[in-house]
Amino acid sequence: MKSAAKSLLFFWILVVCPSLALALDTFMVSPRAMGMGGANIVSVRDSSAQYYNPAAFAFFNKTTAEGERLASDNNNLGDKMWGIDLGVSGGYRLHGDFGQYIDDLSQVDLDTLNDGITTESELQDLLKLVGGLAGIDQPNTGITADLTSGIGLRVNHLGVGGRSFAQASAQILNLDAQNLGLTTDIATLNNDINSVTLTGDDNLVALFTADQQTQLLAAGFDANAIQQLDFAARNSGISSSEVQQVVDLLDTVATQSGGGNSVDDNTTTVALTGFAYGEVPVSYGYALNDHFAIGGNIKFMQGRVYGNQVLVFDNDSGELIAESDKNYEESSTVGIDLGFLARYEKFAFALIGRNLNSPSFNGFSKDITLSNGDVVTVTADDVKIEPQLAAGVAFIPTESLTIEVDIDLTDNETTLPGYSTQNLSVGLEWDVFKVLALRAGCYKNLAESDIDLVYTAGFGLNLWAVRLDFAGAFTTDSYQYDGSDVPQETRIAGAISFDF
Repeated sequence: MKSAAKSLLFFWILVVCPSLALALDTFMVSPRAMGMGGANIVSVRDSSAQYYNPAAFAFFNKTTAEGERLASDNNNLGDKMWGIDLGVSGGYRLHGDFGQYIDDLSQVDLDTLNDGITTESELQDLLKLVGGLAGIDQPNTGITADLTSGIGLRVNHLGVGGRSFAQASAQILNLDAQNLGLTTDIATLNNDINSVTLTGDDNLVALFTADQQTQLLAAGFDANAIQQLDFAARNSGISSSEVQQVVDLLDTVATQSGGGNSVDDNTTTVALTGFAYGEVPVSYGYALNDHFAIGGNIKFMQGRVYGNQVLVFDNDSGELIAESDKNYEESSTVGIDLGFLARYEKFAFALIGRNLNSPSFNGFSKDITLSNGDVVTVTADDVKIEPQLAAGVAFIPTESLTIEVDIDLTDNETTLPGYSTQNLSVGLEWDVFKVLALRAGCYKNLAESDIDLVYTAGFGLNLWAVRLDFAGAFTTDSYQYDGSDVPQETRIAGAISFDF
């Protein structure tokens, strides 16, 4: 059980495969942006303006007629003639209580349960098993991982680049609660449960309702065993929202008990989904005057829609996950972005619209053979990237200090079905003597409530024409997995730039 759970939790390594690239979510394509909580559409100052706001290209190498710095040039873009940037970033999110459920499942010793329940810890294992299976089967519970990389070249008001975005998700598709190898018959199971001496707080409010107790009685559990299970469930941390699923699984356990149904026959299945594309954007920015500019990208896009299914209780699931990049459909299209930027002496405002023409990519339907020999049809729907809109404001009192707030104006889909992002981002940068730039920030997904504030930090080291940038993001919410704390969301980014 432990190896299967680890394979599921760490499936996201598949996104390091270079053939994957994707964008639906709002991504952080530069360490400067990540260090500032993702807030960068106003104060962006390198070729990542192709993603954040192509209107910034209008102010690169723009000065007065006498070659002097514009009064509105609060972050000194006029001093930049050309540059090259190379960067990479990646991260993951654990949705819902996915991490906790996987940790609970990884601790269950099915071999011991098959020999009967004789101790409190074994009864707890039974509750962890049914609670974990019930939990990971809930909507919006899963894991999402993403990876971005890119290179950009800017020359005055023009830019060209090559960028890739990758995101993949895992979610329970089919839950098999029958084949768990619990060979004890229901009469023996009742006796075992009743003989266990339980410890802990018995003053907690009962979890099982009258109807749920009736359901368990009908399944074959006696009244005292039901009270024992209720007590153990309360002290196992099972929430009221999970109780009915737990009861349903206990019902199945009782119905199937004594049948000798092997875990080797378990068909619990994980659906792996990914949408991927790489793009070659060509950017241009036009200054309407010293304060206002517009800019846009035309992007040549090649995308892949991925899909796969893997049996969780298969020891070879890790190998099958790694082969997910073989199941895809590839297609090409064109995308259009437009941006607006307004700058004053100490304030600036921006608006960006990405993929305004709603580019789409072809899905597929394919028969695959699972490790148990079953043939299933994997279907991946066509993917249509809906337009993304974001706005921001920045306070730039001096060239060395920037404070920015951005907000996504649209819900942005992810590869996890039913899960969206809409980030509110706040960030700060302090450029110490133009040598060391220190950054901090945070962001919050307004579209979902499962993850609290994500904190970010980073730095940039300026070595004349070369700049190194690094950043990280993490949430203080974490789960225990295999004895270690695993943050619910974590990201890292790095880049090297040549700036002239």
